Amino acid sequence: MAFALQMPSRSSSPRRPNTGQSARSGLDSFTICALPLGCRVGGFCMLKLLVGAAMAALVGLTAPTVAMAAAPLEAYGGLPSIESVVISPDGSALALIVTVDDERRIIVKSLNGPVLASAVVGHRKVRNVQWAGADHVVVEASITTSIEDTTYVGEHWQAVALNVRTGGYKQLPDQALDTLLNVVQGRLQPGADGKKAVVYTPLYVTVAGNMQSKSGHLDLYKIDLDTGLANRVQMGDNQTADYLVKPNGAVLAKASYENNERTNDATWTLSLRRGSSWQDVERTTDARNTPSLWGMSPDGQAVIIDTWDKQNELWRPTSVTLSDGKVGDYIGPPRKQDPLIDEDGVVLGFTYRNAGFDEYDFVEPRLKALWPAYRNAFKGQQVSLESWTPDFTKLILFVTSSNSAGIYYIADTKTKRVDPIGSPYPKIAPADVANVKVIQYPAADGLPIQAILTTPKGRAEANLPLVVLPHGGPQGQDDVTFDWWAQAVASRGYAVLQPNFRGSTNVDHAFMEAGNGEWGGKMQTDLSDGVAFLAKGGVIDPKRVCIFGGSYGGYAALAGVALQKGVYRCAVSLAGPSDLAGRLHDEILKYGDKSDLIRYRKRVYGVQSASDPKLKAISPALHAQEVEAPVLLIHGKDDTVVPFSESQKMASALKDAGKPYEFVTLSAEDHWLSNGATRKQMLTAAMAFIEKYNPPN
Repeated sequence: MAFALQMPSRSSSPRRPNTGQSARSGLDSFTICALPLGCRVGGFCMLKLLVGAAMAALVGLTAPTVAMAAAPLEAYGGLPSIESVVISPDGSALALIVTVDDERRIIVKSLNGPVLASAVVGHRKVRNVQWAGADHVVVEASITTSIEDTTYVGEHWQAVALNVRTGGYKQLPDQALDTLLNVVQGRLQPGADGKKAVVYTPLYVTVAGNMQSKSGHLDLYKIDLDTGLANRVQMGDNQTADYLVKPNGAVLAKASYENNERTNDATWTLSLRRGSSWQDVERTTDARNTPSLWGMSPDGQAVIIDTWDKQNELWRPTSVTLSDGKVGDYIGPPRKQDPLIDEDGVVLGFTYRNAGFDEYDFVEPRLKALWPAYRNAFKGQQVSLESWTPDFTKLILFVTSSNSAGIYYIADTKTKRVDPIGSPYPKIAPADVANVKVIQYPAADGLPIQAILTTPKGRAEANLPLVVLPHGGPQGQDDVTFDWWAQAVASRGYAVLQPNFRGSTNVDHAFMEAGNGEWGGKMQTDLSDGVAFLAKGGVIDPKRVCIFGGSYGGYAALAGVALQKGVYRCAVSLAGPSDLAGRLHDEILKYGDKSDLIRYRKRVYGVQSASDPKLKAISPALHAQEVEAPVLLIHGKDDTVVPFSESQKMASALKDAGKPYEFVTLSAEDHWLSNGATRKQMLTAAMAFIEKYNPPN
């Protein structure tokens, strides 16, 4: 999608809670504290039934009727009506997140009967739901806050267990014998302790001092889902990053991460549990990236990690035999792959990119045999496996394409029946979905650049007004599947160009690395080269082009009018960095010059220090006097990734230079547009601005 910035992870690093982020949002359902200090969840309103609008999104929803005119912007900009659809282990019920009038609800519904349980969570940032056994659903939400004497302001994840049978709920953890943070630090793995339902998860144990001084440690805990009581299963240390455990609580492995400030690199170690001790079986030291502990093999005989293939220059899945700790061969062909991991920590297979779609290469034998029939039933569309029963007799699929806003389906692999569940965007009919295709053009230096071109329905691809919509990251990518942001812009009569510029992740590691040092340089001209390509072909009018982006895309929008001349009639920046030197300086003060974040920043900026003159040369706020087009700045007040001050700096610079600009503040909004009202506010303000300065007709 246009923002192309992943939703916030449970932690900015697997080693500790997110320590680099924003301001308090007022989210009070989940309360962060160090247990056992009497912390309680509070704020969940449990209901016996849901009525009307919420039920319209559930099983049996038919396709929307064909629209007579373009859908309103709210249809695109609102939060998805349904998401995170998961099926119970016995295949009898669904749990999902439903949005009604921007209010979030958790619904648990039997497939052929009533709603079993539900929770109204209001405007809180619910991120995920998952089943933990047959009777519990674990709900994850995040809150923007700091933890006193522990972390900077950040996006912290917490969890609540909902008992489907009783309607009771507990924060996880709710009580413990240790002083620990009730902040989710990694995977929440369902299990059992006798007849009790539990989850196994790493939690940060605090010691005098704070996490920045490495005074605590990450331990593995077992949490009772009905009482919220957390009991330690395995003690770690201040280098422990992750654990792998069986559903019965048997600890298999741990990963450790040590930041070496003296040598300006990091060491990652994989250790296997041997009785009461650990055996180190794999260690790597690198200044850039380190492996990850993914999970177990389907046969339970090996641990699967990713390791660096020097010859092919990419990370590849690799097995490590549990019996002897031997590191085996790479799994699968040499291509970029991401793991599909089930709730028990088993790696079922891998996703890879092919012809613009994510495809699966399963290593789990039953899935490998089942999947082709369901994939082939939706040819030319993206088919994602969202959830499944342990025996794979029922699958939840999400299908989207260039002409559909997406639909969730439930597949019965015994009867071969596939039924629709509902759409995340039920107010967007197929007739509302603009035309989407992949194009390719040469950059100025000859490098091939792939891009997504969206053109409005009912208009010929000739002399169209254009909005360039660069993705965030910048290590991200856009594809042909439904993108609410690009589709909203196209619905107003614009062609939309989404270049996968150098530095994107759509090609290979070398293409991604080609973006290093090219902020404001070739990454920027990759965008304008696309404009020239479309103009040469007569598709767009080169005199009617604006640029609109978020995060890195917001930076590119500012750079497009501050560092380039005569390309864009206006620019809209959502949460775009404007002063790279100042931002890097502030981050060094927070995290230290040798931290992994600062190593990353220096690498992608192509500098050695915050005082490098290159940073000033590519910082839009320092070139405001050269801006020749009106600028709209939009920023969430609670942004913990790109500080709100970045847009304030740009606004101040434009004001001092006497340049036309507008500034929209999104109250209590984070970096990811997590709230429905402010998401629509952003889209409405941006389109009004673009239509004012670059009318579609």
